[in-house]
Amino acid sequence: MKRILSSIMAGMMLLSVMPASLATAEGEVEYIAAPYDAAEVDPAYTYLEPVYYENGEGEPTIGVTTVGVLKVDGKYFKDLDNDHELDVFEDWRVDAEERAKDMVTKMTLTEQAGFVLNALYAMPVSKTLAEVKNEDGTIDPSKVMTVIPEGESTPNLNALQQNASSFAGLDDQVLSIGKIRAGVYRGGLNYDASVVALFNNVTTAYAEWDSAKAGTPAIPVTLISNPISAGFPDSLGMAAAVMGDGNYDAIKAYAQVDREMWRAQGIIFMYGPQIDLVTDPRWPRNSGTYGERPDVTAGIITALVDGYQDGTDGVNENSVVLSAKHFPGDGASENGFESHVSQGQYRLYPTEGSLEKYQLVGFQAAIDAGVGAIMPCYSRDTSDARSVTQTYRGHEVDVAGLGSAYNEEIITTLLRDVMGFTGFVNSDSGITTTQTYGVEDMTSIERFALLIGAGTDAIGAELAPEYIISAVAMGILDKADLDRANVNRATALFKQGRFENPYLDYEKADEVRATNMETAHEQAYALHLKATVLMKNHENALPLTKDNGTKLYIGSYTGTGESETTLAALTELFTAQGFEIVDNVNDCDVAYFYVEPKATNKAGASETEGVLSLVDGYEVAQRQLTEATDSITAAFGAGGQTKTGEMVEVTTVEGIKKLQKAADKVHANGGKVIATIVCTSPWILDNLEPYCDALLAQYTTSAASLSNAYSAQVDVIVGNYNPTGKLSVTMVACEEVIALTETTLEDGTVAEICASPNDVPGYDKDQYMSAEVLAQSPSGSYAYKDADGNLYVSGFGLSY
Repeated sequence: MKRILSSIMAGMMLLSVMPASLATAEGEVEYIAAPYDAAEVDPAYTYLEPVYYENGEGEPTIGVTTVGVLKVDGKYFKDLDNDHELDVFEDWRVDAEERAKDMVTKMTLTEQAGFVLNALYAMPVSKTLAEVKNEDGTIDPSKVMTVIPEGESTPNLNALQQNASSFAGLDDQVLSIGKIRAGVYRGGLNYDASVVALFNNVTTAYAEWDSAKAGTPAIPVTLISNPISAGFPDSLGMAAAVMGDGNYDAIKAYAQVDREMWRAQGIIFMYGPQIDLVTDPRWPRNSGTYGERPDVTAGIITALVDGYQDGTDGVNENSVVLSAKHFPGDGASENGFESHVSQGQYRLYPTEGSLEKYQLVGFQAAIDAGVGAIMPCYSRDTSDARSVTQTYRGHEVDVAGLGSAYNEEIITTLLRDVMGFTGFVNSDSGITTTQTYGVEDMTSIERFALLIGAGTDAIGAELAPEYIISAVAMGILDKADLDRANVNRATALFKQGRFENPYLDYEKADEVRATNMETAHEQAYALHLKATVLMKNHENALPLTKDNGTKLYIGSYTGTGESETTLAALTELFTAQGFEIVDNVNDCDVAYFYVEPKATNKAGASETEGVLSLVDGYEVAQRQLTEATDSITAAFGAGGQTKTGEMVEVTTVEGIKKLQKAADKVHANGGKVIATIVCTSPWILDNLEPYCDALLAQYTTSAASLSNAYSAQVDVIVGNYNPTGKLSVTMVACEEVIALTETTLEDGTVAEICASPNDVPGYDKDQYMSAEVLAQSPSGSYAYKDADGNLYVSGFGLSY
């Protein structure tokens, strides 16, 4: 709760120091001592209740713990370096970039090195507010922030890979020794919002205390998060919804509600959204995108920037800064292999003009909307005959064979000089230890130097500020480049008002989450209905009549067998609609099959190429896997694309033949077959669609959203909602249109070439494919065609 200094409760530790007055060019400066003496408190063990000073309407509130306050001409300013003088960087009336430049001149090299690093984790010790309180109801900071026992060293700060097993990340030594001021919260909705807000308060108070003792600028902690599901459709579903009515207002409204929850708990920066375009259907991260239509992705990212950053004029005091990823688009992956490991380190551009026509449209929209940050992709361009030269706005992109974060051509020349980006560049996590594509032979010091020199402003995961310090000392990193990185990052924080008051009313955070989740529930369900796509409706099989006594059989099919949880949820929903649920498919009037295929490849190393057919026990060539070498490859696996010569069986839908036989029985008995397929990938449907009278698509799998997704499917099936959703990705016709053929190229390179271009979205692939390949497709196209003649291209969807 905000409190003015004059109303501090009895017992709060305060300095008994009278305000001091100094004469400056601006007039008299009154210094008000910090409410807590940094020499006498330890915020790791004593919770420092922030003290607030209110300026006039529309002016910032000042929140302090261990630094003082300056009063100038009746206005309050935070004395961030506690020197009793109003410096340029402390003056909230000055432009944010000018303040940032001034602050950087007052930072030590160690502080600058730490400021450009992000901890892989920033996790509270406890999950609930009750757990962090002492018996007397006061807050115990050591139950909020990890405190390393005296005499021990943190496992999160070293010259190697950050210890992912600790899950603490942003502990007291990381803050005090490493001078790290940012980390990634990965708790979603599993922690009380009040606890996350307290984590913001405790870590920031600790950082302020650390700086107050040194007399250097008090830089607040930045809490980062990946997108957090609050019950809304997953991203492909968002695209399906807006493609139905062309209205992006619901996306903006969702972002606004979400922003309020994030800011209330102190999460101010998002690793996202993911605006890669779907161009290779096997890429396992397609499910996290907004589909394959450049204009739709552009419209969605514009709405998201507007909602999360509170407008399209750049970052402001209400913003959650977005980091649009993965520039310049990781979807054009080499045959669907994924870039967390070297198996998927390359992007392919076999099509002239594809970068400008497809991949960069969403990113340009994000930049034009004022997005605050950009995250480059791990992968790098191929420099062999598989790719052709790409241009953007007349600029020829010079392929350097480097991962994008290391590549000055990509993140400075293309991103800033050509596309006009003015925010800061934040690398993905692990870029210095695992995804070192093109810099494998460099030392760690050289990698950090190249990253920052190329234009990267913030680096994720490896907390090794000593490498940056060494790079400057050795002369391989220009100090001006490190200054630039600090200025770019600090500018966003100044615009967000974090230097004036980084503290929160932690009790209010729970209230905001509860209120906004109620609002979000209504918004989310409306979008789930809009995201439901009706692909097939043979002889108007849907909507089903809700006559009492209609006998319905429900079947669940996944990559690993039947899901009892799914069956229970669907049984409850259909029963509520008046259907009689039967256990034997021979006894039903209608059979409903819920099909959730399992991808055969993943974000990381895969034993096979991606298989999109709905199969059980299908043989595919095995790829070489290798031993993990660090915590990242332990999580994502390691391997290459080399075939071992062996075949392995893969399954996307266990029991698919059983489903087909069941469907045949229902039809033989005069019944109907309805199915929903969960489209995390653009599946090949020839083992499902012909057996169905009606077929629907669902794009959501997030646990927090599944109940909404199930309900929306049922509401559409029974006619409570007339479907408007459209396919956000084109469904693949057959294996032949994505077949890989080993080929010797003109430059002697031996590589697997895909029958359809990796860099072109499905709706546009036909024009770039050979007549011989298209002749092998049952539809004569890349896109799947059903028995009723419907072509399942993105943008297609039926209504009643």
